Amino acid sequence: MNKDIYTKAENLKELLEKDPRIIKLNELEKKMNEDEEVMSLAYKKDMASVNYSDVLNHFSEESPEAKKVLKELHEAKLNLDNHPLVREYLNAYAEVRELYGEINEILFSNFASNLCPKEK
Repeated sequence: MNKDIYTKAENLKELLEKDPRIIKLNELEKKMNEDEEVMSLAYKKDMASVNYSDVLNHFSEESPEAKKVLKELHEAKLNLDNHPLVREYLNAYAEVRELYGEINEILFSNFASNLCPKEK
């Protein structure tokens, strides 16, 4: 029984490695990591996030200081997300996430229904 499960898991892994959606996602991730503009935008977003966290250590979320830094973080994230390569990656990611959701449903739906009875 355990060997059968192991074999099926290996087969699933091989199928996933050959899936065009996953291949595309991996290629786009590599391109993003090699793209200087994307890396610069990601760095700016990360620094804005750190800055916002630091500001929240000293001020409330409703303070003018926090609101200003939150706006900068939002703009940095928007700039990153609007880069064509990042948008393409996010779209590919959504497709792969949907695939994984379907696999999760197939593999674990029986367990979930038995472990977590639905409330009425």
